[in-house]
Amino acid sequence: MEFQADRRFDSLTEAFSYILAQYAQQPNERVWAQTTSGLTYPRELPRYLFRGECGDFQTTMDSARRLQADVISDGFQLRPIDVLKLGKLIFDLAVRLTERFDDLDRTGAVGLLQHYGLPTRLVDFTGNLGYAFAFAAAGTSSIGRVAVMPRAPSEALRVVDLMAHPWAERAQRQGAFGVLMTNSLPDLKSLEARSHLNIKWFEFPILPSDREFFRETHEQLIEPQNDPSAGFLRFHITEYVEAFGKLSPALTEWILERVAISPLCYKVEAFEEKEVVVYYRAADALPTFDKLTELEQTRRYWSSSYEDDSFERMKDFVWPAPGGITADPRTYHPEPRTK
Repeated sequence: MEFQADRRFDSLTEAFSYILAQYAQQPNERVWAQTTSGLTYPRELPRYLFRGECGDFQTTMDSARRLQADVISDGFQLRPIDVLKLGKLIFDLAVRLTERFDDLDRTGAVGLLQHYGLPTRLVDFTGNLGYAFAFAAAGTSSIGRVAVMPRAPSEALRVVDLMAHPWAERAQRQGAFGVLMTNSLPDLKSLEARSHLNIKWFEFPILPSDREFFRETHEQLIEPQNDPSAGFLRFHITEYVEAFGKLSPALTEWILERVAISPLCYKVEAFEEKEVVVYYRAADALPTFDKLTELEQTRRYWSSSYEDDSFERMKDFVWPAPGGITADPRTYHPEPRTK
């Protein structure tokens, strides 16, 4: 059955005003949250969550499920063995992150991977209505949609706060929550999901003036240049390749089209015996940064088409004195590349 929105509006402004009055202005709910150390503290959370889409998509599924559908379509660039390797990469990275950071659980790790470009079982929502409309206006389609869902829609579907980890920068900017999809409710536009979870879909036209109005907001929500966490995924994939071997050229290109190409940048705080204490910093803390150079270097580190060894970059690396800014050499190449 073809998808039909619950209500269509004649303009984006009309849709925004209606959803704002009916849902977004409802008072927040006070809940008790718990830290990883077991302490509880009060939090105010929105009663409704929002999702913006630019386009007349017939389904809304998680990106991992969409990848599975792409695998059986004609012209898909990844071979089955590449898809299996991608799945192992995502699983191993999630485990790796939870082992490295005691305050990061498995779902939080998956949320980080999702926000920086890898497919997962999560579908993004936000507690900020304006951000949902910014995403709805961000594409090229003349049709926009915004979904509205109660923050606690059903015991059958888990909604997770993706902002909890200290360096979940992009999720924090977006006020992001994630819906952990299930096999019983795989599509948030299906009649079953809309009925069971009380999701409402609203549709409206997108004019060039709407797109321009939200352009700066959308750029701020996804901009990697001033995001201290933007380089973490590229860094961890590089270390993964060092440990387990290179990726096929096709899988390399597929990932490079999706992950943030940014350096992993640090400010050194102190040295404690053999350990160094650092704080993450964004790429704009560095004197120069050329995205095309970084893209090419990462391609050479990951792809089996090249012999380049990223670990060679670590041989002469020395941490600067406290207060100094530096970047992982495998993710930052300010000097011209030698052949």
